[in-house]
Amino acid sequence: MPDDFAPALPPNPPLRLVIADDSPEMRRMVHTAVADQFAEIVEVGDGRQLMWTLLQLFMKARGGLPETVVITDLCMPTYDGLAVLDAWTELEFDIPRILITAFPSAVVHARAQELGAFVLAKPFSTAALRRLVGEIIDGRIATAGPPVSA
Repeated sequence: MPDDFAPALPPNPPLRLVIADDSPEMRRMVHTAVADQFAEIVEVGDGRQLMWTLLQLFMKARGGLPETVVITDLCMPTYDGLAVLDAWTELEFDIPRILITAFPSAVVHARAQELGAFVLAKPFSTAALRRLVGEIIDGRIATAGPPVSA
């Protein structure tokens, strides 16, 4: 049978990205850097909005967050990025997550790894962000490995 008649493989499921950062400029930079890798991108400006957005998406999906990646800043108003990731980990939601921070201390790295988050230290290159997001998408990685250098 010729290859022209082979059944088409189903495309990858659409991916959703949730970006949480209190800086509109950082959200825009992240969005622009990885927009071509996601079917939907949701942006929020603080930890409270991140928590509610994830909860709303979870409820719409009837109990899951399929094909969702979260990129969150560490320092944000209301709840910081680690607090939100901690709550989602406590609820046993396994979603790929990246923590971006200008304060990449050993304590932050250790806590992020406990929560299954990759850490990307600011300032980082868009190439480093794209590489990390690509590795997460390609492998459907849900938990963190060693810290990522920018």
